[in-house]
Amino acid sequence: MLSRILLLVALIGLAIPVMSQTGHPAKGSWSGDLTPFADKEPERIRLLIDAFNGELSGSINPGRRGVEMSSVMLEADSWTLTIRADMPQGRMEMIGKLSNLGSWTNRKYRGSYTLGEEKGTFDITLN
Repeated sequence: MLSRILLLVALIGLAIPVMSQTGHPAKGSWSGDLTPFADKEPERIRLLIDAFNGELSGSINPGRRGVEMSSVMLEADSWTLTIRADMPQGRMEMIGKLSNLGSWTNRKYRGSYTLGEEKGTFDITLN
């Protein structure tokens, strides 16, 4: 009987930390649009962000023509995420805020970007 109680306590003790682990709020596959300020059509973009030992990394438009991010920084106080990468069109910098952090289906990353000489806004959703 004592062994069953100890087993139950051990299982409950393991279940609580497992339920609380949701991962890094920026980690995952993101997709959305870059909307230039100039009279150009929005362009689709995909981000793949990974978190390992507290460090963020990732790629833009992963695949054969994907570009590795040179830096990914998150300011947890304001949930501001800054991504930098050297794209074929020039240096890209995206600065925006993460929102709806409690949602796995509607988490957003919105802000402004610079890509070479082009400037605009972006609206990206966690897939």
